[in-house]
Amino acid sequence: MEPIDVRELAARLTTIESVAHMPCATSTNMLARRVVAECSENDIRIPEAILVADEQREGRGRGDRTWHSPAGKGIYATALHALPAEELNVLPLRVACMVATFLRETYAVDARIKWPNDILVGGKKIAGILIEARSQEKGSFALIGVGINVFPSLGAPENATSIARESKRDAIDLRSATIAFIEAVDREIARHPSVVEVVDRWRELTSHKTGDRVSCHIGARVVEGSWQGIDDLGRALIRSGDETILVAAGDIIPAA
Repeated sequence: MEPIDVRELAARLTTIESVAHMPCATSTNMLARRVVAECSENDIRIPEAILVADEQREGRGRGDRTWHSPAGKGIYATALHALPAEELNVLPLRVACMVATFLRETYAVDARIKWPNDILVGGKKIAGILIEARSQEKGSFALIGVGINVFPSLGAPENATSIARESKRDAIDLRSATIAFIEAVDREIARHPSVVEVVDRWRELTSHKTGDRVSCHIGARVVEGSWQGIDDLGRALIRSGDETILVAAGDIIPAA
């Protein structure tokens, strides 16, 4: 990808102070953690920043899953963002809504959310999100990692798709897509939506339907039942037999 003029871009953003664009990284989340560690050790404020790599050798997902993110095929980015502690719980849902809305508005694809924050189009994964959040004496911050498939890649899973496959818009360009995504992140982190607003928007964009059969992996435990939506704090509701199980963190797998 042609290099982004990061100084010009950062100068016109509202909240993001710094943009870093590199040809390759082990993972943008790992790099962001190093930035946080250096700032903390030197008692420096963690900046509002976004790190973008053309390629990731060890992209990261939930449960420490890793994969190779090939050059020229997607947007691989991590934003560093300070926010009030009370906003952390719904941040995964909020970021999912932001990514889905970006895809819908920019590329006219019917992006939907699988709980809590995988982004699907037609049941196939187009984007993934990994958020690492911490609370400290001086405040809370989050590392917001996002990977979006812009073009198909060789060896991608059968259940994966991309903007190029799903959008009817012509001349899709990775550099333009990356800049547009950074601008979308900047607009979102400038906001402080209420929990009600986030949950209502997530419900509008979900891929789940009430009564769908699902399996939910909660650590080593597997709960099977029917999807009953999310509660007012964004937690999944799974009906299993006569019991409704409240799930704050886990992986949902739709029944075949």
